[in-house]
Amino acid sequence: MSHHRLFSSLWSVLADFACRAGGMPTPQTLQTQIHEQNLQVQLRDEQQRALDRVISKIRASLDLETIFRTTTKETCKLLRVERVAVYRFFENWGGEFVSDFEFAEPGWNDLGFLGQNTVWNDTYLQEHQGGRYQSNHTLVVADVYAAGLSQCHLDILAQFHIRAYATAPIFIGHKLWGVLAAYQHSQPYDWQEQQIKFLTNVATHLGFAVKQSELLAQTQQKAEELQETYERQQLLFNLVSEIRETLDLDILFKTMVRETRKILKVDRVGIFQFAPDSNYHSGQFVAEHVLPAYDSALATAVYDHCFSEKYAMQYEQGRMQVIADLDTAELQECHRRLLKLFQIKAQIITPLMKGERLWGLLCVHQCCQPRQWKETEIQFIKQLAAQFSVALGQAELVAQYRLQATELDKAMQELRQSNFKLEQLTIIDPLTQVANRRRFNEVLDKEVKHQHRTDSYLSLILFDIDYFKAYNDYHGHLAGDACLSKIAKAVQSVVKRPTDLLARYGGEEFAVILPDTNASGAIQVAREIQMAVSNLQITCDHSHEGNGVTISLGITSQIPTPDLSVETLIAEADKALYQAKEQGRNTWVLYAA
Repeated sequence: MSHHRLFSSLWSVLADFACRAGGMPTPQTLQTQIHEQNLQVQLRDEQQRALDRVISKIRASLDLETIFRTTTKETCKLLRVERVAVYRFFENWGGEFVSDFEFAEPGWNDLGFLGQNTVWNDTYLQEHQGGRYQSNHTLVVADVYAAGLSQCHLDILAQFHIRAYATAPIFIGHKLWGVLAAYQHSQPYDWQEQQIKFLTNVATHLGFAVKQSELLAQTQQKAEELQETYERQQLLFNLVSEIRETLDLDILFKTMVRETRKILKVDRVGIFQFAPDSNYHSGQFVAEHVLPAYDSALATAVYDHCFSEKYAMQYEQGRMQVIADLDTAELQECHRRLLKLFQIKAQIITPLMKGERLWGLLCVHQCCQPRQWKETEIQFIKQLAAQFSVALGQAELVAQYRLQATELDKAMQELRQSNFKLEQLTIIDPLTQVANRRRFNEVLDKEVKHQHRTDSYLSLILFDIDYFKAYNDYHGHLAGDACLSKIAKAVQSVVKRPTDLLARYGGEEFAVILPDTNASGAIQVAREIQMAVSNLQITCDHSHEGNGVTISLGITSQIPTPDLSVETLIAEADKALYQAKEQGRNTWVLYAA
């Protein structure tokens, strides 16, 4: 053994000497390099798994506070930094750190949080409306004292003991929303490229989460507002439905002037309406009943500044004008001329109110001669005007109720649309726009029970994308998401029957539920799915088999029995899928008990 160790040592020395003499790395150097490369690979794998976990948590929640708290904590620990914070821009491109969205490692949270009463207005960002971040650029500083920063900037950083930082922009669509920032307090920090990519990817998905959350918040707020409007309007609608249908105003006008003229045996009865927004300066007669011997006043425009200045307020307070003889009455000359224009010798004028506002006048004219009006006639006209004012108010209410009913119907339609959107958010996978896992579980459970009752076949296909992780790693997550979406759309074109369901089962795995379908039918569908994916010709330069993306499928088909569980059916399809993978992928396998 001693000779063997001596020989090994001598051989190692000679090998090192030979490698150095030949300009080649020594075995020890190669081992060190391999070890470092393995560490880098492990780190990348760890960060990739961590990113997948963070993205899954982001997509699993619609609550912004939960999303940001979870994300900053995970990011801080995975980057092995001492603080991660979120900076949000104002409309003027100033901004602030959001305290609820911040995480600091123990020991550094004693310094306080950046978001506590900290408005950090960067004049450069304000002047350039987001500056470099508008171009989706990151900013990485390994040591603030070696980065050539301005003194004012260094002073701000020193307040929070910031020695190094890396930042990535957060976009909502094309709008710059804020910045995700990682900080190191204790010492300079050598940021690795993989860490910056990780930070950028997290910021990108935070932008998606903010947009999704804002859309949901807007939809929920709209739904709540519509629901409140509906409840209020429904109350009004129920009240008005208990009131008898109001008289049509046009018919009411004509009936009232005709019958009033006959009862009072006068020459003319008319309804005068003030022009809206005229401040009682002008108006016209909108209804009239007059003896043929006298001129009609209908549609004649009347302008009377004296009325608005001297009498309008009095009539609004209930004043009536009773004139027995125009020639002896104390009137303004402008009024005397106006009355003579309509051949009036005697008249009674009483206000018509619409709520608290003067709407018009009820005019009773005697044209052939003066007339001494009886008190009973005056009271009758007064009561008539009061009833007419009630009718005006009632007519306005009915018009309002009809308008509100129309608006209510519109609000209900919007409410139904909002509820539909909310329901879709709970059953549709946001990336692929097919059914999600929750919807899959509901439908499969229902179909197992239904097919058992009808004694019919039920088939289930599970399939996933071959070597999808390699595809994702090589082409990036955005390309991976696009690949999933294309495949989902292609398979959906195959799964056409209304009773069939395509769902995203998880990650790159999908499921197809086929009611009333036996094994041969399910195999035919599986082949068509496989062909549809193949026809997409999605290239994968890093694929293990050729250059196209392929799928493997597992099929199970049977008539459900009382003891068949959903879990058993899924397990059978999953086992068949596993066998398809073992057989070299890009194939299908039918489960055999």
